[in-house]
Amino acid sequence: MKKMKKNNKGFTLIELLAVIVILAILMTLAVTSMSGYIRDSRKNTYISTANQYLNSIRYSMLNGDYTAPATNSCTIVSMGLVPVDAGSTKSTYGKDYDNNASYVLIYNNAGTYEYYVQMIDAGGNGFRLAEEQTLAKDLVQEGSLSATSEPGVSDFSVPSTAPSGITPTCSSVTAVYPAS
Repeated sequence: MKKMKKNNKGFTLIELLAVIVILAILMTLAVTSMSGYIRDSRKNTYISTANQYLNSIRYSMLNGDYTAPATNSCTIVSMGLVPVDAGSTKSTYGKDYDNNASYVLIYNNAGTYEYYVQMIDAGGNGFRLAEEQTLAKDLVQEGSLSATSEPGVSDFSVPSTAPSGITPTCSSVTAVYPAS
């Protein structure tokens, strides 16, 4: 009688499960790492977009599209007035910018113009009023801002105490924003 040979080809179930577990751990590490890069990229792009809006409003004011503020006064210009390409009204989080809460504040400090910007989208992503030189990705908050959670945001009036250590004291404010 012939003896049957045992077929030793292939992997055991335990070996296959071990490989699957190792691959799952590697995928988890990769996804976690990539989500951090994506978050940082979105924040950097948000700040870059804020700078582009700010520069557009600065050049528009220099061209006479907006009235320059008098000494110790402010002009607030809504982001909704800035002409943009189609689709550019969405933030890096895929939400439209809130035109009542996204604006550039131009402060005339004894003849020197200081620029401040605030950008908030419909999803609560963005940053509160910040001086142009301080714009950085660390300012951007994800999903925690509301257009009406702070005085002076929705009606374009400057709060009596400026947030985040900002010190423009405007004797008068001119608000320029789209008609509702």
